[in-house]
Amino acid sequence: MAKAHDIASSSGQAESKIFFGAIDFGTSFSGWAFASSTDLELNHQNQPPTITVKPWRSEYATHSTGKTPTCVLIKPDGKSLEAFGYDAEKKYDELVSEQNDKEYYYFKDFKTCLHGKYNQRLRLDMTLKEQAGKTLPVITVISASIKFLADDMIAELEKRIHGVRRDDIQWVITVPAIWTDQAKFMMREAAVKAGLSSHSIIFALEPEAASIFCRQLELFADDCESGSTLSSLKVGSKYLVLDAGGGTIDITVHEVASSHGVKQVVTSGGNIKGGNTVNREFERFLIETISMEKYNRFKDCYRGDWLYILSNFEAQKKSFDPKKDKTVTIRFPATLKEVFEERDTHGTVFEKLKHKLQKKSIEDAVKRTSFGKDTEVKRDKIIFSVNSFQLFFSTAISDTIKQVQKQLNNVPEGSISVILMVGGFSECSSLQQAVKDTFSSIPVIVPTEASTAVLKGAVIYGHNPPIVSERVVRYTYGVSTTVAFIQGVHPDEKRLETDSGIFCDDIFNKHVTVGQSVKTDEPQKTVTYIPLYTNQKSVEIAIYASELSDPIYTTDKGCHIIGTVRLQLTETDNVCDDNILVSFAFGGTEIVVTAVEEKTGRKVKANVNFLE
Repeated sequence: MAKAHDIASSSGQAESKIFFGAIDFGTSFSGWAFASSTDLELNHQNQPPTITVKPWRSEYATHSTGKTPTCVLIKPDGKSLEAFGYDAEKKYDELVSEQNDKEYYYFKDFKTCLHGKYNQRLRLDMTLKEQAGKTLPVITVISASIKFLADDMIAELEKRIHGVRRDDIQWVITVPAIWTDQAKFMMREAAVKAGLSSHSIIFALEPEAASIFCRQLELFADDCESGSTLSSLKVGSKYLVLDAGGGTIDITVHEVASSHGVKQVVTSGGNIKGGNTVNREFERFLIETISMEKYNRFKDCYRGDWLYILSNFEAQKKSFDPKKDKTVTIRFPATLKEVFEERDTHGTVFEKLKHKLQKKSIEDAVKRTSFGKDTEVKRDKIIFSVNSFQLFFSTAISDTIKQVQKQLNNVPEGSISVILMVGGFSECSSLQQAVKDTFSSIPVIVPTEASTAVLKGAVIYGHNPPIVSERVVRYTYGVSTTVAFIQGVHPDEKRLETDSGIFCDDIFNKHVTVGQSVKTDEPQKTVTYIPLYTNQKSVEIAIYASELSDPIYTTDKGCHIIGTVRLQLTETDNVCDDNILVSFAFGGTEIVVTAVEEKTGRKVKANVNFLE
């Protein structure tokens, strides 16, 4: 059985740290930020805390950005990082143009591979397919990314204070609120593999981090007429946080618990149809224009040009404003037209003759697509009308609106005071307008720092984790245990004879119920477990989750094992006389188990191991 990590309490660790560093490892964009304990405490005159965010620069942009693309280029050895972010895009483009890319591994937009349901187990040996089809272990790619971001932050800190060590930093890694416990544990394993000490790592849920940051600042709504601010909300007021990123849409409802603290009201919702869905719609347009076969040929044979047209679309997507723009122009490389006009070498003579007779220009092909209305091609440009370009956003926006409505349905009508929009996709004018139009009775806040709000909030959270006082659990959690067997009540197939007596096996011993509000890092109840065999060396506790409120057996439909904890026992003549007092803290961003051997008083605190 894989061993669990020993950890210290989050709040206790924060007190001894000099710096608080956040790593936002996103689906589309990533970055880091840090602040010293002094920076975060000198806020006596309602001044915002001083938080340093890394400025990333691209040779294709005129200004720096608060995040860099989550692009990873790994050397032919399959282990070492060649480049990350904008540098990875540039280097890979060079390798492709020089035809030296075959042995390298290039990954982009891969974080969603960790998204899943509680009954979908993740494995440490999971692999990830890169752009050209080669594979590497997921944990290798993620750990290389985290190591780069951590090393880059350390290098910047070294310029200010000589001799800064990794353990001087409280590391905060942001994760989507809709992620499973398995996915969070995979991130912890990757961070440890990247060289961060497990006891120095805590997680911040992305919408919570953004909420924390905006609660501490006077951020006015984008619609200034409403004059709404999060910081002006009274205790008991509720607001919805829409964290719209490239990969995930994360939606949480918070209630103001104190001047700076918040608590979660209902289970988080969302999906994995963020801003990248817009990019996929554009690719669908290209496939519809030239066919899937030719699009794959263009992608494989002219990878640099393929990256160019997607980068061009990404830039236009970010700047698109349907109220100001009249048309949107996308430049395409000559090779796209060449591939389209290539004669098919496959198929029957009849099919080749049919192709020749039906041969059409790329201008005609664009017109015949579902995006082709009010769209024209001039030389190396595709010119979209505002209405036709907006079609690329339709699916992502409609799905996001549905998710927001779903969350609003979980709270009393009229109880939401404000909608807070954060994340890179929230900077999209079309999404902002759709939210305002659909939920016109609720003021909408869009901070000017929407894309870095999560990063800055994570730094603040690292300094003071109890700022989120309560959370709502997504599932019913419990452990597989035994009770005294009762003939005629318990199934015969679950009868288990042990050194301690006859028991019924596979009992779901519930610790928390789906939808239950639990206090952060506070154990819900303590359960006494007794070893079943005199020669036991350890106690293995299997953690189960269920969407049901009151499962009876761990073998019931909908119950799934999600992790395990193994606790070593002190050797005695008869360990069956030992009482093991076990409690679980479900209110934090990770499940933590605490076990006390009653006879010796020995205490063990550990993360649950969620991976196979």
